[in-house]
Amino acid sequence: MREAEFLNQLYALLDAPVAGLDTQQKLQLIREICEETLRTGDPGRSLTCRIVPFITGRRPTDEAAHSGLGSSDNASMILPSIPTDENCTYILYTLGGLDACNQEMLQEIAIDITLSFCGTDASQSTIPIPGWDKRPVTPAIFETATTGKPMVSPISLADANDRRLVVKLSPSEDFLPGAAWRWQDLDQQLQALATDDSDPFTFGHMFTQMLQVQLRVTRRQKPLASAHTWIDICDTRRFGSLYPRIMERVIKPDVEKQANKAGMDTLDVAYHPWFPVLLMGSDKVTLYERALVEDIVHKKRHLTDPRWLMRVGLYLEFLTCLGVFEAVKEEVGDLLTPAERTAFESSPFFAEIRRRLNPKGWRKVWKLKDIIFPKFGAPQTGPVSVLNLLQKRKAVLGFLEVHHQDLKNAIDLAGPNIHNAQETWHRVFRDAERAVLRQTPHAFPELAYLNSQVKDFILWHQKGKLDLPGVRWVPKQFTSLFGDQDGLFASACNQYRASMNEVAKWAKERHIMDYTGSECITVTVSLLKAYMGGQKTLLERLQRRDGYSGQIDIEAELPAELAVPTEEINALLAEISIFEMLSEDERVQLARTARTIFLGPMERIIIQGREGSSLFLVGEGRLEVMVRQTDGTDRLMAVKNKGEVVGEISLLTGAPRTATVRALEGAVVYEIGKHQFEPIIRARPELVEVLGAIMQKHIESTRKQRESYDAGLETLNINQRIRRFFFGSTGDLKRD
Repeated sequence: MREAEFLNQLYALLDAPVAGLDTQQKLQLIREICEETLRTGDPGRSLTCRIVPFITGRRPTDEAAHSGLGSSDNASMILPSIPTDENCTYILYTLGGLDACNQEMLQEIAIDITLSFCGTDASQSTIPIPGWDKRPVTPAIFETATTGKPMVSPISLADANDRRLVVKLSPSEDFLPGAAWRWQDLDQQLQALATDDSDPFTFGHMFTQMLQVQLRVTRRQKPLASAHTWIDICDTRRFGSLYPRIMERVIKPDVEKQANKAGMDTLDVAYHPWFPVLLMGSDKVTLYERALVEDIVHKKRHLTDPRWLMRVGLYLEFLTCLGVFEAVKEEVGDLLTPAERTAFESSPFFAEIRRRLNPKGWRKVWKLKDIIFPKFGAPQTGPVSVLNLLQKRKAVLGFLEVHHQDLKNAIDLAGPNIHNAQETWHRVFRDAERAVLRQTPHAFPELAYLNSQVKDFILWHQKGKLDLPGVRWVPKQFTSLFGDQDGLFASACNQYRASMNEVAKWAKERHIMDYTGSECITVTVSLLKAYMGGQKTLLERLQRRDGYSGQIDIEAELPAELAVPTEEINALLAEISIFEMLSEDERVQLARTARTIFLGPMERIIIQGREGSSLFLVGEGRLEVMVRQTDGTDRLMAVKNKGEVVGEISLLTGAPRTATVRALEGAVVYEIGKHQFEPIIRARPELVEVLGAIMQKHIESTRKQRESYDAGLETLNINQRIRRFFFGSTGDLKRD
């Protein structure tokens, strides 16, 4: 087995894009490794190095309080305004085989790290960051400080075997050109694409870089093991910077032009038909950028995979803004600088963007720019006609139609997200609703000229319903204009939800996204519907899931970590068959290290077919167990209540998930992983027999309910699967 691991490491080294080495150089390196191990015959050849991959819904800092439940970061943000000690990127890794080395060997073993830029899409050859080419690394682990915040503490190499170690990086210091290193030190291919400034994150680089992280273990400077991963870095100083150009250089001059034509000296830009969608779109970007910062920088858990949302938002900004720029270029001039224009038209990074632009669609929307000034027969709202509200509504719907065509392309460019796109889509939709509710008074200044009843009618009435609560009388001239269609709030919500569901369906058909149920965004996850329907509890749950307080107009943040109710979890574990044979101390240990997870309405915690090695104990609420049928529909198999568990097969065998599990109205669950359960099994291998019998009954009881099940669980005895998962081999254990 040691030899097999050694060969696998060599194959991995040959395939891996090691910074600065071509294939011949890597072959020479492999020869040197082989010669060294044959010459010395030392145990160092059995050393392993593995980077803990990113796992959706988990953060690296989880490792401090919940051993085995952390994961490496896969995204990073440059935020100079946030102190460097608060904005950190963490890589978790493990070293194996150190226990076979004596003290002399340990003193000769070293760890180093190389950080390399490889372009916005990892297509460039790797360019090591100055100062980060084989930089020495000291083994360190996460610990919980007295303040409750995770801290990184160094340990000796002798204590590092099979522990989850951590490398701490500071994006603003380590990835951003400045005093730490000079721009001149970087490769010419990076400099050639710089546009706004001389660094690797300008327009020409699409404000991003993919960073390759290469870890090596060496002895006497000879490599023994290596591992690599990638981090997606976004410079938020420029993220979202293209949208304001539309407002400043397209909308404002057009308002001035139309006002002059109507005989007015000045007119507020807020009366332009494009103003509401641009204002609310800008606020939506601010809100989901806030969500990205909360999850990527502050390690919150409101997004399952923030990197995917970051990429979708980035590509959407380029597709929409560049599409508009091209559509209005003949009328208003080029909105790109000469350097940006050169990069846009020649850089390979923009090839797919250029191919997917839709200037024809945006020219059609631009035709909806005419402001409706006062005319006979229609009420006047300040300097414009009340009909300008309908013109704005038409422009918003037209904008969203083309914008969501761009969104399809943005998803395609961001890459497949099969396992957590649905929850991300819920969050994006609710942030759009928040933007509508927050910005409506600013987006529609016409409403200020109407009495409160008419204003509420225009905002809140629903199609076919003229009996809005609290509105006793509305003039016929308004009901004739607005009575046959949704008000501004309902219209925005319904249209946006329908459009995002259409995008999700399109993506699902192309295997880019997936979701559970008949539609991706159900009414249940809508803030506006909960608010309009007076569903206070649902509203609070949705707000809480996104990191806000219960009221829709308050943005107070929740505590960083939900407390783990150890006594309650212990009591629940004692009633569960696979844990009831444990001692009190063993159950308390599991309860103490369990991770508390808050689920919003319809949010999934387990997805069928996905890898997993943990179970979830229901603490509050109800969970639905759904199984995907051969025709693509999702069938409800069971409902789990407080005190019940899901995912136990994966915890004990590592088998892929056999069902999808989602919360109904919302839920609190406690996660227990293999890493937490493993010490108990290793100390008491006789438990395998008991657990195997319990799991066999469980499989048989559920098998008849399923259209299909994991036949692999029967091809190998369940006891052997448990042994293999926890012990690595069943060769030296009793077989059944």
